[in-house]
Amino acid sequence: MGSRALRCYSFLLVQKKKNLKPRSLLVFVLAAALLAALISPAASAQTQSDVEVREQLIADQGNLLNVYRCLFATGTDQVPGGCPSPDALVPEPAPANPTQQDIDTRDELIRSQEALLNTFRCRFSVDVQLVPDGCLDRSRATAEVRPQDDGSLLVYSDIVIEATPAQVWEVLTDFDAMPDWSSTLQGVVGDLSDGGQATATYLANDVPQEFPHILSWQEGRSFSWSDPLVFAPGIVDHHRFIVDSTDGSATLFVQTDQLTGDDPNFPASALAAVLSGSYAQFNQELKAEVERRF
Repeated sequence: MGSRALRCYSFLLVQKKKNLKPRSLLVFVLAAALLAALISPAASAQTQSDVEVREQLIADQGNLLNVYRCLFATGTDQVPGGCPSPDALVPEPAPANPTQQDIDTRDELIRSQEALLNTFRCRFSVDVQLVPDGCLDRSRATAEVRPQDDGSLLVYSDIVIEATPAQVWEVLTDFDAMPDWSSTLQGVVGDLSDGGQATATYLANDVPQEFPHILSWQEGRSFSWSDPLVFAPGIVDHHRFIVDSTDGSATLFVQTDQLTGDDPNFPASALAAVLSGSYAQFNQELKAEVERRF
């Protein structure tokens, strides 16, 4: 390994032996190269220096990834030279006349490697101060009713799922398989697009109940509907399923329902209390299924 990477790797091993969390020394391994790459403009005419800065960062990221892999004994088959003394990665030579594609390819690799670094940081609580939006609280699971200023009631629930946003979305929208794991929502059929007409099926006392909706659909991110309730027409519910945010290691899934209006046969306050429990149950079942699959 190069002297800089070796010093950091040795520091991490000493910290592990002391049963301490690695601290901010690692920040300085990437700080200079990362700053340089971020502030380099993606101009139409690229220079060799633009590529060299990125190649240096790619090598630094790769060396740090190998430090993490060896320290936490995961993915060690990807470490050149093996643990505990990996070979040092060095920057690739830059082309003499780089193109925008050369820059874009390297920027994508930088983003990919940084996401993987953040996965290690959050999963193993190392250098978490480098994660841009912080790490998600693995124990987070919320279900509550929040009165709004306009008199409506917001049923809010969320849960942290140990998977990527794409994996959560894949399971969430695999409606054919949903009855196998969900005890509430059984699926959505119809035109699964923004503005599409679809029908959601729920189990109520073990009896399927169908509810037609006009969907709002944002692929990979969320789907929702906003319609008067069939069984309580005085209430309009805006029900949303949101793959909200990620720290590279886990994803925050959010399910909300804003109830506007009231109904004499089914007061909004009573409905909100029932829904908060139902949504918490669905969230827990979704988490279990996603983590089982992936």
